[in-house]
Parts: sequence; structure tokens; C-alpha cells
Amino acid sequence: MLQGASTGSFKLGSLISIREARLGGFSMAEMLVVMLIMSFIAIGVPAIHFKKTELKTKRSLHGRYECYYDGETLKEYYINEEGAATGPTPVDECTFAPPRNAVYFLIHAVGGGGGASDVSGSISVNPKTENSTFRSPNDFPEWLREVQGLGKLPDVTSVPPEYNATRSGSHATVTYGKSGSAGKSVSIFFPRLTGFEIIMKPGKGGAIGDDGEETLVQFKKLNDPDEKVIDVIKAEGGTKGSGSETYPLWLDGDGAMCPIKELVDRKFNQADFTTNIEMDEDTEMDTQLTAESVLAGSGGAGAYGIYTGTANVTYTVNGDNVSDYVRKPTCDEPKLCDNDAAPSGGSCPAQAGRNGAVVILW
Repeated sequence: MLQGASTGSFKLGSLISIREARLGGFSMAEMLVVMLIMSFIAIGVPAIHFKKTELKTKRSLHGRYECYYDGETLKEYYINEEGAATGPTPVDECTFAPPRNAVYFLIHAVGGGGGASDVSGSISVNPKTENSTFRSPNDFPEWLREVQGLGKLPDVTSVPPEYNATRSGSHATVTYGKSGSAGKSVSIFFPRLTGFEIIMKPGKGGAIGDDGEETLVQFKKLNDPDEKVIDVIKAEGGTKGSGSETYPLWLDGDGAMCPIKELVDRKFNQADFTTNIEMDEDTEMDTQLTAESVLAGSGGAGAYGIYTGTANVTYTVNGDNVSDYVRKPTCDEPKLCDNDAAPSGGSCPAQAGRNGAVVILW
């Protein structure tokens, strides 16, 4: 009996345990209700996530802001990626409020260009005849190589061949001044700039014989009782040209002055600034900085003496006139000065440096 009672007690306890386990779980109906609720939540989450993401990533239109001098007038100019522009507008000071929804900013600055050296250009012209004998093509001057390249050298029977070359005409010695150097270009990337105002002070180009001025970009903290202003970018001005040089040349044809116009250490020293500010041909955001009156940050061209007449040089080889086979120099407006102005008193004047500028892209 004790054995039977023990067995009965065990079965009763087991049934109680099983019943308690069933009471601690979910019924099928309850599970279906929970799954239905979870389905509604799952359907709603993507829409909520999409709306939040859309609000976070919504941005303003890309745009361009320019602060520059047009001549001696300070101007500012806005344009966005759709081509809607404001200005150019004359201002006393350039200030810019960064759009709140713009995700990045690129600020480019260039200092004022240096002025050319303070010297006057001059030119002296005299008749000259140059006779030379050559026995090897390796010794030919450039003009004789051109004749040779066209197969127009006269036949020579002597061994070794001997070429008696003559060049005669008007020969000039030109005195020119050195150009100023371009202002330094500085470009910096910034993330969002909320809570700041940007103040820009483009440096003035150097007068003749003077260095260009520094361009300054500052950030002003808004709602700051101390009105703190921070210098963020300093783009140095270009250095002035220094001294003069002389350059000999033959006056041959209308483009005789082209070699002196194209001298690297004399000609207008254009800053690389305008090539570094994302001016794609297909963009709607046109720039004002490539106008002839602007060309921000460029160094002034040096003065030089100029010949405005027409002269020709005669070239002969062993008595044969080969002048028609010698290439004459060519360039744009060879009888005008760098700014396409007419020369005065046989010379083109030195130029001041161009003013600096600031461009902001977002």
C-alpha cells in the first residue's frame, strides 16, 4: 500500500507541474494576436524611417559666391546650380551667411598680384648684317634649320659642304621691366558652417614697384556677446617685379615684337586661381572672375620698348635668297601693349598687379 500511495503521489505532482507549465506560456490565439501587432509595427517602420532620413538629407541647391574687385569697385555675386543669379552688386564689405542645409563648403582665396618693376621700356634699332660659314648641319642656326627642313638649301658640290649664310636688316635691342608675381592661392574644405558669418577682405593688387596685399577670410561667431572674429584663411600677395633686362631681336615682319611680348619674366603673370575654382564649361554657375577687368591675383606685366613700323630681314645662302622659307614670328596684336592699348613714345608702360578675390562653393 505504501508502494501504491507513493506511485499515486508521483502522478499527481506530475500533473500539477504540467498544468503550471501550461499556465506560464501563450495559447495559439494569443500568439496570433501578438504576431498581428508585430506585423503592423513592421509595416509602419519603413515609412517612419524614410521620412526621418528625407528630413536629415535634404540640402540646399549647390551655389557659388564671389567677392572680387572689378577695377577698383568691390563687388559680390551669387549664383546657384539652376542658374539663378544675384548681382554683381557693389558693396563696402563682403559678408556671407552659409546656407543652413549645405553639407560642405569650399573656400578659395587669392592674394593681390605684385606690381611690375618700376622701370621704363625702351628700344634702339640699327641696321645689321651677319655673315657666317657653316660646314656641318649641327652648327646651323634656327632659321637655317627651317630652310633645310623645307629642302630649300642650295646644292653644294664641295666636300665637306660649305654654306655661306647671310642675315641682314633691322636689329633691335629692347629694354624691358620684370613682371610682378601672382598672389598665392589657398583652398580649404569645411563641413557645415552653421552659426557663423563669413567676412572677406580681398587684398589689393600692388602698384607699380609694390607688392600685392594679403587676402583675408574671417569667421564671425553669431550670437556671441564678445563678437569674436577668427582669421581662417590668409592668402599672401604677390611680390613686385625687380629690375630690368635687355633682349636682342631682328625686326622681321609685322610680328617682330612677339618674342618680347611672350617673355615669361616680363609678360602678364596670370594667377592659377581661376583654373582651380571648378569652372566647368557645362555648369550653370558662371563666374565673373575671368573678365579682363578682373583676372584676380595676377601679377602686372613689365614695361618694354616697342617697334610699330614694318621691317623685313633678308636671308641668303651661298648667294640664293631664301627669305620666303624662314618663319616669321606671330602673336595676337603684336603692335599693341598687353592691355591692347596703343603704345606711347615707343614703349608700353608697366602694369599694376590685379586685386585678390574669394570664391565660396557649396
